[in-house]
Amino acid sequence: MTDLYTIAVLLFPWFSLLVLMGLAKILIKWARTLHVGAFAFGAIIQMLLPDPYAERTIKIVQEAKKEVKEKEDEQQSQL
Repeated sequence: MTDLYTIAVLLFPWFSLLVLMGLAKILIKWARTLHVGAFAFGAIIQMLLPDPYAERTIKIVQEAKKEVKEKEDEQQSQL
């Protein structure tokens, strides 16, 4: 019984990897035909593999929005 458990524990990561690869293959095929599939694939990948630079990306986006807002304010004040 312990041998069966040991084998199951050793094979579980490989089985999980195969399942994720199959799911990715299905979602990629889906994404090529439907835009909704591309969105679903991106959302699932983002949940499984989050962005390690999320904070930096958020700061860059905030700074870009701030610059655009400042330019718009300058243009409005010139009118």
